[in-house]
Amino acid sequence: MSDKIEITGSDLSDALARRLAQHLQRSGLEIGDPLPTEAELGAVLEVGRQRIREALSVLEAFGIVASRQGARRVWRGFRAADLATRWIGFVDDPEAATRELLEVRHALETSLLPLVIPRLQPSDLTRLRLLSEEMVERALRNESFAELDQQFHRGLLAPMRNAFVDQFLQSFWVVFAAARREEPVEEDPAIAAMHGRIIDAIEAGDTRRAVHELDAHFYGVRNRYPDIDFGTTAALPV
Repeated sequence: MSDKIEITGSDLSDALARRLAQHLQRSGLEIGDPLPTEAELGAVLEVGRQRIREALSVLEAFGIVASRQGARRVWRGFRAADLATRWIGFVDDPEAATRELLEVRHALETSLLPLVIPRLQPSDLTRLRLLSEEMVERALRNESFAELDQQFHRGLLAPMRNAFVDQFLQSFWVVFAAARREEPVEEDPAIAAMHGRIIDAIEAGDTRRAVHELDAHFYGVRNRYPDIDFGTTAALPV
């Protein structure tokens, strides 16, 4: 029996797409910058223009590059939110995806918060406080504060300087918006106010209470959507 591994044309295309993506990422392109020409890329990677064109099509399907009518493709980078936007269109049950992502968010944010708190600057806390207050004001007017909620949670973890975490959080709101598109949620001022209590605890230097308040916030979010089955959860410690 032969141990030889067959490499198909598809394997070669995927491998080239990865090489091309890595090359573009390392080349110093900024978001929106035009890509080098197909001929230039082919010369660097030592392949023909047709294969470069096929690899670019793969990257375009993932939102890593974007085409423009009558102009060269542009670099969009590795944006998980873009991938989530494409992925959610093929998901049969967006609410199930929301539930699963929320469970990951819950575990991720509560575990990272103790690492983040020492890195938060007074200016960070001021901005987070303003966001929490505006969320309460919008909730009292029964206006959506989802955008502010996203800014708050991304801002809370921003001192980690972890691009993957930030992209994951963006992806959650893409999926969340798709799941709730047809059913606007009545905003709850009590949920909005929980953000302020997280900041209260951080400013008081009480990391344990800050984690508890964040934990309570996630349970509050779960209770806010009774139509989504989040499963059985343990009672919060006091």
